[in-house]
Amino acid sequence: MSDRSYVFAIRVYGVCISLLFSASLCVATEAVSTAHANPADTYIWRRVAIGGGGFITGFDVDPHGRTRVVRTDVHGAYLWLPDQNRWTQLVTATSMPAADRKQNGVNEGVYEIAVAPSNADRIYMIVKGLMYRSDNRGLTFSLASNSSPFPIYANPNGKFRTAGPFLAIDPDDPEIVVLAAPKSGVWRSKNGGATWTQLLAASPTVEDPAIVWFEPRKRRRAALRVMSPGAGLLEDEGSGLIFVGGGDQSQPRTARQIAPANNGRLFLADSTTQSLWRFHDSQWSNLSNSPALGHRLFGAVAVNPATSQVYAFDIGGRAFRSDDYGDTWIQLSRRSKPGDDDPPWLRVANVSYFATGRVTFDPVVTNRLWVCAGTGIYYADITDSGREIVWKSQARGIEELVATDAVQPPGQAPLFGNWDFGIHRKADLNLYSTTFGPRERMIIAAQQMDWSPSSPSFVVTNSSDTRIGCCYQDGDAVMAGYSEDGGRTWQKFTQLPQPPGTQGNDPWKMSFGTIAVSSSDTSNIVWEPSFDRAPFFTKDRGKTWKRVSFPGEKLPNTGSHEKYYYTRKTLAADRARGGVFYLVHSGGGSNQSLIGLWRTEDGGESWAKVFDREVAPRSGFSAKLRAVPNRAGHLFFTSGLNGGSDTILRRSIDGGVNWTSLSDVNRVDDIAFGKEATGAQYSAIYISGQVRGEYGIWRSTDNCDSWHRLVQFPMGALDQVTSIEASKDTFGLVYIGYMGSGWIYGQPGICNPAEYHRDQVLQCSKVD
Repeated sequence: MSDRSYVFAIRVYGVCISLLFSASLCVATEAVSTAHANPADTYIWRRVAIGGGGFITGFDVDPHGRTRVVRTDVHGAYLWLPDQNRWTQLVTATSMPAADRKQNGVNEGVYEIAVAPSNADRIYMIVKGLMYRSDNRGLTFSLASNSSPFPIYANPNGKFRTAGPFLAIDPDDPEIVVLAAPKSGVWRSKNGGATWTQLLAASPTVEDPAIVWFEPRKRRRAALRVMSPGAGLLEDEGSGLIFVGGGDQSQPRTARQIAPANNGRLFLADSTTQSLWRFHDSQWSNLSNSPALGHRLFGAVAVNPATSQVYAFDIGGRAFRSDDYGDTWIQLSRRSKPGDDDPPWLRVANVSYFATGRVTFDPVVTNRLWVCAGTGIYYADITDSGREIVWKSQARGIEELVATDAVQPPGQAPLFGNWDFGIHRKADLNLYSTTFGPRERMIIAAQQMDWSPSSPSFVVTNSSDTRIGCCYQDGDAVMAGYSEDGGRTWQKFTQLPQPPGTQGNDPWKMSFGTIAVSSSDTSNIVWEPSFDRAPFFTKDRGKTWKRVSFPGEKLPNTGSHEKYYYTRKTLAADRARGGVFYLVHSGGGSNQSLIGLWRTEDGGESWAKVFDREVAPRSGFSAKLRAVPNRAGHLFFTSGLNGGSDTILRRSIDGGVNWTSLSDVNRVDDIAFGKEATGAQYSAIYISGQVRGEYGIWRSTDNCDSWHRLVQFPMGALDQVTSIEASKDTFGLVYIGYMGSGWIYGQPGICNPAEYHRDQVLQCSKVD
């Protein structure tokens, strides 16, 4: 945390311990004890402190500020814990119903979440197309309904992710819920989500979902309002929806976000017309006709309940304010900074484009404005005359990075690769990162890393910018290269090759994919890029490259890494034989004849197919090929969760010529190797997968003869595992990376096993 650490104490079940930890570590009496135990029998699990990293797409709070929740685009939702000064994940193995407690049980973001205004304990949440309800502030959720309109098909990471609200709860009755969803229309439940009645059919011509909210009325029940892209502005005071949109005059076509004012005015951001609108006295006014505001892709609008101020924002964070309910406007400056206890690296968000979602005023703290942003949740305390908005992050506790890969060479700190925010070197797993590599840049994805036993401090990466087609002018759209000091500093490859079929001026011609470095020579690197482009190798650290040539290939697309977002790692260097590399080819296009395992023994100059079919069926997606340290020719392979009937883990001990199926081990997400157990001769092997039909994080210390489950769902994680790694120096230390919730680590420790509790910052599990 720059040059300082934060010391503060957190209470859990009445026990309080002060720790040097930027993300608020505390110890629960149910989880940790000083009682005598064998450390090999129990494991302690914590989240790796990286922080933030993803789009917070929605925010809701009850009128008294007791229950604050946010939703994310890639995994789960979070609840604010004021006594612990942090957020906590709501979607866990102990909070969700039993049917969701399975491998990858809830592995996506939340479409919508809302708190009942009259009952702060009641939370409604829609995830994976279903509605869940909690009556205890998210400690447990139950399935509200399986009846129509569920399941709904709404992508929480789709183009409507920052729009809304799509859920509205009657301010006087927590049982009355209204839902809007793409292609589903508008529905209402009067019994807490158990049964539903359709209020409005979906528009046959417009995909955008409606926006729904309740508008309080003096001396009578609140009215339901619906802004439908197909039907306009509608209202229901108890006798059914009626049109109140203002006749035939110009009006908005779609609604990205709405902001009602206390005096009956309504403000709306319309993404279709790129305009800001006001509804007043039964008429719509296009405020963007004002030169001071103009037409732009507005993302948010908010009305200060204490004043006549209206704030409007485009999707890049450009801010405007009106002091007279929209009659006149001024443009504001804007900057952001990390909160006092937040990850210091979030300073990278202070750039010209500040991805902006929902914006709303705090119901309790006067003049406090909240924004759901691309790097987390932020707030600003505004003044009546201020011309600058200073967003301050409050992301602590949120771990929303999309994990891609991790390495921990002998004697080195672990490196964690992620989408969007690069490689984090973690000398201390419990302190937030101060920076990331290859350099602090929005938005750089470190898809894979590899290290060489000949020099464990040497690490290679294929880091590339995910904004394909954008933001390449600085020359760093691809930051593939290497580090000679264990990830402290990075050097880009001097040159990038041009795969056949690409344009020389394409910044992404050689990008993403899978990469490996020789075990004996750090200058010898093989890189297979994405988009099925041809692999290349170098023997001078990227000064010059030569194309990998497969006998029988058909140009131009001779590679086997199709989608850049696949967590596919199918290129590996032998960990004991220099110049030996292995590449799994799954065919594709006109190169079906290349299916099989290929091997080179001369650093990439010549390749031979040593296994003439798929190692495991349906291997063209997020398969993993892993080489065992210090063992020549020892390989493990999983095709991942490919939807096929055969997902059994395979291994080879002769360089891929022959493969053995481990019949009791299947549905494996990834494999890792760590320091051997005392007295063992073989690396400890870790998997995320199923052994004898039971899912969990498993370890073998006897070369796969037996397996022991370390934990089923570490920290209650129901997310999809994308990568695992283990320490080469410390027996038992293992790292688990997830598709949308960052990293978790576990290690043997003395503790009392107990079921994970939502508000705990560590978990103790018994090794089975």
